Amino acid sequence: MERVHKRKILILFFLALFIRIIFILTLKNQFYFDDEYEYFKMVENFLSGKGLIVSENLKAFRPPLYPLVLSILYFLKFNLMWIRIFQAVLSSLTVVFVYLLGKEVFDEKTGFFSSLISTFYPFFIFYTGFLLTETLFVFLIVLTFFYLTRIVEKNEKLSFKGGILLGLSGLTRPNIQLFFPISIFHILFLKDKWKKILMFSTGFCLILIPWIIRNYKIFHKFIPGTTMGGWVFWEGNNPYSEGGPCSYFPLEVIQMDEIRRDRILYKMTFEEIKKNPKRFLYLLKNKFKRFWNVVPNAPEFEKKILYRVISVFSFGIMMPFFIIGFLFSLKNKKAQFFHSLIILFTFFHMIFLASIRYRLPLEPFYIIISVHAFFVLYNKIIEYF
Repeated sequence: MERVHKRKILILFFLALFIRIIFILTLKNQFYFDDEYEYFKMVENFLSGKGLIVSENLKAFRPPLYPLVLSILYFLKFNLMWIRIFQAVLSSLTVVFVYLLGKEVFDEKTGFFSSLISTFYPFFIFYTGFLLTETLFVFLIVLTFFYLTRIVEKNEKLSFKGGILLGLSGLTRPNIQLFFPISIFHILFLKDKWKKILMFSTGFCLILIPWIIRNYKIFHKFIPGTTMGGWVFWEGNNPYSEGGPCSYFPLEVIQMDEIRRDRILYKMTFEEIKKNPKRFLYLLKNKFKRFWNVVPNAPEFEKKILYRVISVFSFGIMMPFFIIGFLFSLKNKKAQFFHSLIILFTFFHMIFLASIRYRLPLEPFYIIISVHAFFVLYNKIIEYF
């Protein structure tokens, strides 16, 4: 790597870290989200020898990797402040890999300016301060795609690393496991495809197998992800839902064991869809709007002018460039990995549950594509005049 690139990377990393630590210092020594309490319960249970469980009745409700990382940090005597700083480091490393990924897929200028935007991007900064999966997941996803895009032109050893990273991502947020067959499809069009598929699949399976075996021993069922699917499916499609968080759950269902509850909630949701298909179509449309909304959906944020302005002048201002860049890059084999992930996540959250928080893992790719479009348009305008 050229010395000038190393210097850029170091500057971006430390600038991003400085900004994130400044934000962290503004937070109180407390949890802000319900999910944080559940992850902390998992840490307590794991460190007391009960395993990676929320409770005795919820043994596979949450994915394992993030609470395992938290458990290691708590075991090493990290307090909440130092865990937030650890996440700030992860987020700053994400900034570095956004640079490398943009450079790999498009060019050095796209990589640098995408990384610069990521340094100041408010949503990346915000989630470093909370015990939520977002920061770790975004880091792993960007790293995964850095290796996936490199195997387009390089050897199968990178495929193995890409498979491992996709597996780790899948143990952080199980919906990304759906990207495994899509990745295989993309690799089918590359040179040395069978070697790359074998190595990629091996890496992916090696990571997931321990969790699958653990779940089979507990539940006697094949569970590569969690028992949360039915819960989320019902939450996004029940009679009172508007496609976002909705805590309407029949008491008798809540009291069931998690495997039976998962199955019953899936069944109830499908019955609800059959009973009122027009409402389901309405929810699909509404969840699409929620997922790609320029301003926050949550009542505690949407009415605050500051949050709306921040959203419009960060995510919103790039949207026209993203749409153009998406179309411009359709023939780019490396960018096609981005396209597939964006489409997958959009459809997944249209069917299940939608929030701009769930869009965050797409936003590094959203930024890269937007910056690429900006420079393509800029060059065309310069050529024209």
